[in-house]
Amino acid sequence: MTAAILSIDEQVAAMRAAWPQFSARRIDRRAQSARWVGSVRPQYASYSLEIRYEVGSLPEVRVLSPDLVRLPGNSEGQLPHVYPPAEDPTLCLFDPREREWTAAMTIASTTVPWALDWLACYELWVMTGRWTGGGRHAGQDIGEARETT
Repeated sequence: MTAAILSIDEQVAAMRAAWPQFSARRIDRRAQSARWVGSVRPQYASYSLEIRYEVGSLPEVRVLSPDLVRLPGNSEGQLPHVYPPAEDPTLCLFDPREREWTAAMTIASTTVPWALDWLACYELWVMTGRWTGGGRHAGQDIGEARETT
């Protein structure tokens, strides 16, 4: 038996309860979509995040500020574990092929904690040049998996 898909109202309520620093704005009531913007501080820096979600699709997380650092020539890519486009990347927080996220999960209990983990790994990567967060690296069909899920 599969769990019920959560409505956008349920997602908004869960985010409000767990992450009150995020403000929600409905994008399209008919499409059941919303956008949240809020600040988090995983370790060293504060980041303003945007989360976009339409019921039945995958949540998308972007860092609005500060600009993410690129390390040209890095063996794992100039900015690893993101989806294109390069000028406005979406964070790669889970493997869509493994169905690590479903619409029966709350963004509040999965996506935001995963974004914090990604940011902590990113901060270490900026310092060391080595990604310690696991996952598949560039060239391993991450973007293709996301598009087909």
